[in-house]
Amino acid sequence: MRVFGWATSIMNIILEEKGYEETSKELDEARVLSIKIGMAIAMADGSLDDSEGQILQTWVKKMIAPYQEERQSELKDLYNNAMKETYQEAKDGDLTLSEITTRMNSIDNENAKIDALELAFQVMSADGVAQTEELETINMIAASMNIDYEEIKKLKDQNILKLDASVSSQESAEVLLDIDPNWDTEQINRHLRSLFQKWNGRLNSLPEGTERDQAQRMISLIGECQKKYARET
Repeated sequence: MRVFGWATSIMNIILEEKGYEETSKELDEARVLSIKIGMAIAMADGSLDDSEGQILQTWVKKMIAPYQEERQSELKDLYNNAMKETYQEAKDGDLTLSEITTRMNSIDNENAKIDALELAFQVMSADGVAQTEELETINMIAASMNIDYEEIKKLKDQNILKLDASVSSQESAEVLLDIDPNWDTEQINRHLRSLFQKWNGRLNSLPEGTERDQAQRMISLIGECQKKYARET
């Protein structure tokens, strides 16, 4: 009887260890997928900017930092290879984001999804410019991974403060301001009023400096869109 109990205990330990190993492997894969998403955002405009590449490298260093040297080396190779492969796939037009987000959903780790989206926003804001292609790709990724809208807004607002709100086109301004092209003019104006109140409140709470200047530029951008849609009423 004692032998049976001993054998059962060993089996439980094996099963628990297997569960740990599976979880660890899934976390590694989720981070590989995050890197692929980050690279997809970087390459959305057809090229990899040095500042975008630096953001990805910094993220890799952050992810491997808690581990021992041998494990760090293993993970660094894994993540850097993912970067190189995804860069080439994007360059060749072979990158399929739906496959990446589908796999991320199957892993079903909400924190990993948030980490991936945060990296995507960091890459987007790396060069200080909000490109329409980058914003649209992030919106698509967030929708595909069913990330909570409030979480998306929080991450986006954090990174908007790093951007130059003097965007190059009306189209990119409207994507930055989350204006749905299917909305009627009344819905758009209501949304813009809400955005104005939010950014005006932040402007009053921020100290003098870059972030306050950016909040002011966002208010100016909202005002420009309000003028446009006021003419259409």
